[in-house]
Amino acid sequence: MVGAFYQHFYSYLDSLNLSEEYRSNIITTMARVTPLLSYIPRGIPGYTDHGILHSINVLGFIQDVVKEYPVEFSEEERHLLALASVLHDIGCIVKREKHNQITLQLLDKNRFRFLRQMIGALNYGALRQVILAHSREFDFAEIPKDPSRKIRLKLICPIFRLADACDIGQSRVMNLLFEILVEEGLLDVKSKKIWESHLAIENVLLEGTTIKPRVYDLKLAKYCIDELKDELQLINDALSEIDNPFFLLKPEVINRYPIKN
Repeated sequence: MVGAFYQHFYSYLDSLNLSEEYRSNIITTMARVTPLLSYIPRGIPGYTDHGILHSINVLGFIQDVVKEYPVEFSEEERHLLALASVLHDIGCIVKREKHNQITLQLLDKNRFRFLRQMIGALNYGALRQVILAHSREFDFAEIPKDPSRKIRLKLICPIFRLADACDIGQSRVMNLLFEILVEEGLLDVKSKKIWESHLAIENVLLEGTTIKPRVYDLKLAKYCIDELKDELQLINDALSEIDNPFFLLKPEVINRYPIKN
């Protein structure tokens, strides 16, 4: 299963058309943080996946945005978005609350000195900003000035939050684990609602600027769809500030049933 995940990782990475140096940076970083991503909790009640699969899914959404969005991204921006997909949730190894800030604290330590040396101070500063801004608690109005003409923080910060927010499908939870947690009475009402909502969504597609969650049941999927809708409003507001196209949300009901995992 892990091998299959990494096949997707390399496929998404190759589609970004990065230089060998930038591609190597992302592969090196992924190899260094995989032990952390592997141990980010997934099975505790009320806590969906923030580990390897989620990071790879976010990279997949970045690939989609780069391909579909009618704005061209510089190689430096694609590089930073890919790095952020790998690194943005490692703070969850400590705790979920304010994990974006915890991630930055971890990255600033000596064990991640290789990252700062590898990408340089300018790119590292921009990467920190993208990671900080992926949390809904962060106000896009606080994004600082662009560090260079090739790195537009007011573009890539909301775009990265979009990629992260679009990972609302059933891969965020496990049906078998859900059944066990319910049987053992380990999920409260809200957590059960969240898990059921993820399980009711097969995946999310991007066509142009239209985001299409493919759902089995609109009623069950409502929680995640509403969360994405709220997030999208903030993202679109930020993009409109720089006169960039906004995204539409159009859930699509499909007639297939989820496969138990």
